[in-house]
Amino acid sequence: MAERVDDTHSCSICLEDFTNPKILPCFHTFCEHCIDDHIKALSHLNKFNCPNCRTEIQVPDGGASGFSTNFYIQPKGETQNHFCRKHKTKEIDIYCRDCSVAVCDRCVILDHTTHSKTDLTNVDQEIRGKLNIIKRELEEKVDEVAKHCESLTNQISDIKNQAKLACDNVDTRVKKVCDKVKKHGDDIKCEMNKIRDEESNKLQTLHENSTQFKSSLQNSLKYINGVLNGKSTVPVVDALTNVQTLTEDSRSTSLDIPPVRYVYYRMVDIDVKTLESLLGELETMESPTWTSSFSLYRVKTYEYYSGDDIMIQGMPWYVDVRRLSDTPTVGCYLRLRGVDDKTVKSVTASYTLKLLNINDVSKSTVARHTATFIPGGIGWGSTFIEWNKLKDVTNGFIENNEKFTVQASVKIDNIERY
Repeated sequence: MAERVDDTHSCSICLEDFTNPKILPCFHTFCEHCIDDHIKALSHLNKFNCPNCRTEIQVPDGGASGFSTNFYIQPKGETQNHFCRKHKTKEIDIYCRDCSVAVCDRCVILDHTTHSKTDLTNVDQEIRGKLNIIKRELEEKVDEVAKHCESLTNQISDIKNQAKLACDNVDTRVKKVCDKVKKHGDDIKCEMNKIRDEESNKLQTLHENSTQFKSSLQNSLKYINGVLNGKSTVPVVDALTNVQTLTEDSRSTSLDIPPVRYVYYRMVDIDVKTLESLLGELETMESPTWTSSFSLYRVKTYEYYSGDDIMIQGMPWYVDVRRLSDTPTVGCYLRLRGVDDKTVKSVTASYTLKLLNINDVSKSTVARHTATFIPGGIGWGSTFIEWNKLKDVTNGFIENNEKFTVQASVKIDNIERY
């Protein structure tokens, strides 16, 4: 068997030089006899999967012989003379504009007598121009799909991180009660993870489909580049016919991200007698939510005291607080730390900051805003509560360990890039 050293001339099935190369709708090329054997062995309901990319393909009338011949691939040492498929001794030299095909003079007499025709060499630049337009469109689509895949990856990560945070919150509360409540807490976590898996799998499927779609578009571009680098016109004609349908399909392909659910755990104090009502029910939300706890006596005048980072769409967000001496109040702020992706110029986000009241959730202090954040820049928020009111344990903001908790929720509305 010949060593596979040149993909342009070697079939990936037999690893030999191509014999009557046939190009599939997914733009992979194989020897006619190789793909014919593949169809006979593995087709089901008159369909088979491409040996290279696994794309499902309909078997044409006549089997493998019904696929278009890849004229761009020529046996080594042979010149690029193209002869009619119907009339084997007739060279193709005429282009029928009505049918958009290249034919021989015999075909003209039999099938294209009344059609608009021209010499094949006269339409070379015209067809190459059309093919270049399609090429540029496909290149733009590949870039768009790549960004779409990146966005899906970030959202999958956010869903998993948010689900983990929600489960950790469950653990924090369940540890404060007796063994009687553990089963109930575990049931809530199980449901959270179920939603996490459902939503992650939904986006993962979209990600895999988008990746396969991108690969198909890239194969098309590789095929087009090969044709355009050639000197013959016939492959250009065939390529234009082959890729027009794919291009039309790519225009109609939706890259929208469907609504997804994030699990949410409502932080409440624990009372064994009213366990179910206090633990609450599982909720979902459209934006990530997390909590940050702060020690009362680490809050200094005009010094920012920061909580832990949480990753949202691949970017680290955090909450910080500080004490303002001139108005004896406590301020709470949302910030975006510096990001690894240096193309991010700014992020516009809608956010909610809530100082939780452990005695009565309805008495929590809430601030809602929309702002534009610069990576590593200033934060946005507001003065939250008077200092004396915050540290008075009877008001319900301070826990037994002298900590208070701020809940933050962020929904990214727009990312501006350089």
